[in-house]
Amino acid sequence: MEAFLSSLMQHWPGILFRQRPDLSFELASPRLAELTGHPLDKWQLQPGLFWEVLHELDVDDVKKSVARSGEGVEGVTTDFRVRHAATGRVAYISEFRRAQRDAEGRVVGYEGYWLDITRQTLSERRLATAAWKETVGLVTLGLAHDFNNILAGILGLSESYLSQIQSNHPFHEGLVLVKKNAQQAAQLIQRIAQLHRGKTGTRSYHNLNDLVKDAVELLRKVVPRRIEVVTHLDSAQLPLYVDVVELQQVLINLALNAADAMPERGTLTLQTSQHGAVPSGKGCVDIQRAAPAACLEVTDTGSGIKSRLLPFIFDPFFTTKPMNRGSGLGLYNARLFAEKHRGGISVESLEGSGTTFRVWLPLADFTEADRALELFSKRRRSILLAGHPGPQLESTVEFLRMHNYHVVKGGLDAEDLLRSSDYLFDGVILLAEPEDQQALALARLVRQQKLPVKLILKTVGCNPDELDPQLFGKADLVISADLPEDTILDRLAAIFDFRDGG
Repeated sequence: MEAFLSSLMQHWPGILFRQRPDLSFELASPRLAELTGHPLDKWQLQPGLFWEVLHELDVDDVKKSVARSGEGVEGVTTDFRVRHAATGRVAYISEFRRAQRDAEGRVVGYEGYWLDITRQTLSERRLATAAWKETVGLVTLGLAHDFNNILAGILGLSESYLSQIQSNHPFHEGLVLVKKNAQQAAQLIQRIAQLHRGKTGTRSYHNLNDLVKDAVELLRKVVPRRIEVVTHLDSAQLPLYVDVVELQQVLINLALNAADAMPERGTLTLQTSQHGAVPSGKGCVDIQRAAPAACLEVTDTGSGIKSRLLPFIFDPFFTTKPMNRGSGLGLYNARLFAEKHRGGISVESLEGSGTTFRVWLPLADFTEADRALELFSKRRRSILLAGHPGPQLESTVEFLRMHNYHVVKGGLDAEDLLRSSDYLFDGVILLAEPEDQQALALARLVRQQKLPVKLILKTVGCNPDELDPQLFGKADLVISADLPEDTILDRLAAIFDFRDGG
């Protein structure tokens, strides 16, 4: 039996494990070391190592998962991320965990397995991005059509003429109209740019009613005229602390799905309301009881959804549209958005009468940003270190980690790492050499997209004045190779504005 178990652990594509109550590993597949960068004997001796390798944003969820597995007799499945100790790379893990109990029912350990779902997760993200680009393309086409209509008038007249004539001139009224159209065109172009520049990952305070108003202006340009767009907005402000780009994606996707469900004529209604608590009931999906809450309703008078399909509509890749028209990720992304914001999404539908989707989100109490800032200030600073492989790169990694920095090594994929929402980088350190085009390209990316990171140059085999002036001018800090280590640490601490205990 032991030989069979040993063989299974060697060839099993995932990681089989058995943990003690303190979460040190009594037994684990060899791939645990490969995935995390920590040897098996270290896992067996250090109980706290389990929490150290977890992505800092997933710790609370995993603690709840461990607690649930200790409370019940059934196994618990959880997804989380871990960091590799040597490379700093993030891997996505799906864990199954079940508590082991003694004769009196006390928890004496845990057993289960890990599956590396990194490729699957990244593929889903690429598909989600593709689905959103499909939606953006449709919206952009509608906006471009309207803009061309406005542009036809602008081509015939010029705003400069308005400043050269008196208010009683016979052309004055017409030129005022041209100016108004030009302003409308500028607003449309601005909306197009916002859609293309929109980047998820940043939360801020917004009034849900204002977001719906902006979305309705956009939707009236792209929804067929046979469909009437109606709004019923709550009289009170509904403050949310949300990722506004993600909320826009969810709202537009729900509205366009509703329009597709009304091939003839119909009414699309967007409604907002405030509730003391999120109601429970049939059709609710993963709702967390956040009170008070705001509700966004998207209702159509279309064909409805078959009752047998309702349990599956939030699953990834589920769609009733033809293969060339839907990715099956729109509602799945809406569900992920609601869960991430501690809310929920529910659906009610009746065949032949229409469908209502409700997105529930907790109302902001305006302490969320302070809590996020406090969490940010307490965590270890995270650095993306980019440079050519070699002794300089490895010694810099060792130096930074020795002084309590999270370090992720980036090569040709440094740009992808910088854009990824899996990493909260405080700074980018470029090991810069003369005429280093890769370093210059990365520096340009940071500056052009105004990423919230500090850009630091560390010279390799040269003096700072030998670097490309463009590269030198983009840096927040330049570190010469001959600086003492204490000086380097002081300058890094100053640029990251470390607080006591930070």
